[in-house]
Parts: sequence; C-alpha cells; structure tokens
Amino acid sequence: MSELKFRFAEIKDTDLYFNWANDIDVRQNSYNQEAINYENHVKWFKSKLNSNNCFFYLFLNNSEDPVGQVRIDKNEEIIIGISVDKKFRGKNLSSQMIRMASDDFLKNNTGAVINAYIKENNEASYKSFINAGFIEKEVVLINNHNSYKLCKKI
Repeated sequence: MSELKFRFAEIKDTDLYFNWANDIDVRQNSYNQEAINYENHVKWFKSKLNSNNCFFYLFLNNSEDPVGQVRIDKNEEIIIGISVDKKFRGKNLSSQMIRMASDDFLKNNTGAVINAYIKENNEASYKSFINAGFIEKEVVLINNHNSYKLCKKI
C-alpha cells in the first residue's frame, strides 16, 4: 500500500481541483454531470475554503504528487465525496484516503455521522467506502439515480 499523507487544500490548489472536477469519469459518477465553468469553480472553491463547514483533504504520495481529494461538507447532514487523479486510479488508494479523512474528521467532531451517496452502478466507489469502514444504510433515489446511502461514525 502506498504511503499517503494529507494537508488541507489552499487557494493555490484551485486549478488542480478544477481539473479533477472536470475529469470525464468524475463527471459521469457525479449527480450533476455538466462540465464545470472555470469562473464558477473559482468562486465556489474560494467560498468553500473560507467556510468552517467544508473540509478539503488533499492527499499526496511520498513524492509529493497530488493523488486525489476527499471533501467533507457539514450542513444539515455531513456528506463526503472523493475523487482520485486519473494517474492514480486502480491502485487501491481511495479506501485509504476515505478512511484517513473520515477518521480525522470524526476524531475532531464527536458524535458526528458522515454520509456517502453513491450511484448503484459505481461499484468501485461503493467497495472503497465499505473498505474504509462505512456501512450501508439504505438505497435512495437521487436525481433519478438509485444510490447507496452509506454511513460512518465512531
């Protein structure tokens, strides 16, 4: 297993996150599949960085290469999402990233429950979340897509 570490995203990561968000596979697995406009992304990214309710975990490997990101948003419910750079897909890093980010978040947010919503056809993502300690709660309909709702708490 590759050694990963994380830091929180910074303004200098705007373009990196933009490229990840517009990756074809990421868009396909998202509930909003439209390409993201750069100016809108910059505004959105800055607002998320300035929010006390958004946690952008940026993962790096031993060579300091950006591997991917996990975002945890804390609003009415706490929702987690992930994307892995296409150069690092298929290397079993996503479960490690999800586990590290969710464990860090839960350690600092006592009693919290993190929810993940994954389209039923996204088997790789489903397995990554299960391997990271999430449990399946139910199947729900989101934007006309049957989706797994998975949860993790301490």
